[in-house]
Amino acid sequence: MAIHRLVASFDALLQASDSLQEDALLKTAVAQLAQHAVLRPDQNEVVGYWFARYLSVRETLWELINETTALVDVPMKEISTQDNWRLFLIGYSAACLLVRNDRYMLFEVATHSNVQRKLNEPFAEYRIPRKQFTYIYSAYVNRRDTLRIYDAIRVASANRLALEKLRSDNSVAVLAEQLPLYESWLVPSKRRYVAWLFSYLSHKIRRKGVVSLNNALARVVERLGRTASQVKLPISKRVNANVLAQIQTLLKPGDIFITRHDHALTNLFIPGYWPHASFYIGTQEDREQLGVKIKQDQSLRWCGNKCTFEALKDGVHFRALGETLAVDNVVILRPRLSSGHLAKAIERVVRHEGKAYNFDFDFFSSDSLVCSEVVYRALDGIAGIEFPLTERAGRFTLSPQDLLNYAVKSAYFDVVAAYGLQGNEQALLEGSDAERLLGPTLQAS
Repeated sequence: MAIHRLVASFDALLQASDSLQEDALLKTAVAQLAQHAVLRPDQNEVVGYWFARYLSVRETLWELINETTALVDVPMKEISTQDNWRLFLIGYSAACLLVRNDRYMLFEVATHSNVQRKLNEPFAEYRIPRKQFTYIYSAYVNRRDTLRIYDAIRVASANRLALEKLRSDNSVAVLAEQLPLYESWLVPSKRRYVAWLFSYLSHKIRRKGVVSLNNALARVVERLGRTASQVKLPISKRVNANVLAQIQTLLKPGDIFITRHDHALTNLFIPGYWPHASFYIGTQEDREQLGVKIKQDQSLRWCGNKCTFEALKDGVHFRALGETLAVDNVVILRPRLSSGHLAKAIERVVRHEGKAYNFDFDFFSSDSLVCSEVVYRALDGIAGIEFPLTERAGRFTLSPQDLLNYAVKSAYFDVVAAYGLQGNEQALLEGSDAERLLGPTLQAS
């Protein structure tokens, strides 16, 4: 089951990466910036929006690489079992895609110093801090990360037969067949790597105005030593078992969760304070009471403790409440709908089960969904609810922050409860008490 989930995550990331390279609006903005050293406001948004998508995909690729590495129960050079070779193939494919994306950003998008300067600026709307271009560049020539990739290349080369056999393995056959393409994205050339290293040093010198190459090199080496892939720390979430039990007593089908992790890097790439949304569809008993009609095979998956519908990096699926609410902060919203309207909303949203996650954050297409789009496609147009889509970089979107702002200000939703809010972090607040403490988090998205 884990293998299928990991393959689905890679497939979604591959599609998102292709979309990044096909963005015509970005290419126009980059040409304008390189030629005129200035961007009009709409083009500035195009660059920020593209960069947020790129960073989000990059972070998720690292999560996939680290997860597969952790699941392999032997050192990479000692892999022998079929399960471990499957995991290696997924992680290796993700590493190839990471290199392709970084090379595209560094050596095709940001080839001009004006573009590099722009990407080092902070983009407040997407919570992107300054100097992100330099951070990515330094990570790209980081000796530790480069050696990890070289080690994987050597293992793949020495065990080509084992990887070829995976072409007949149903769970990873597509990846095995496409591996030659993925490996073509790698550049295992020491000469090319050295050229990029000196290019990075040149960038550092230009940016800081350093005259002495030796001094610049010393600073670069120090910073490269501090650069490493992000590792999630085993920090307990604020919503514990007791809080979850309290929340369960309040829930009704159709409720919306707006959530946040305190230490998630992806908080930086989503507009506003609240970065995630999901939809509570209820238990099997709730489904029967509402008269929700779904396919028989779906009823087998929507069962037991699976009572939320959520889009995450592995796609759009029924999920356990405890998985959805393994967070630090949560707001629960309730649409003011009749039972008939709720049944209609649930029926139409679960039709999207199994679709890929939409890393492009574009609401024009419905073949893949971002987290807040689950709520949008469930409720928009029902009983007067009309979510205000915001045009960002030429695409109409609804961020979780947009959703919460609309719900609080409209007559179509109630704030049921909130937990983890600053000023009363350890208490589950209900009704007006919860809404009052929401105030500081309702900044414009």
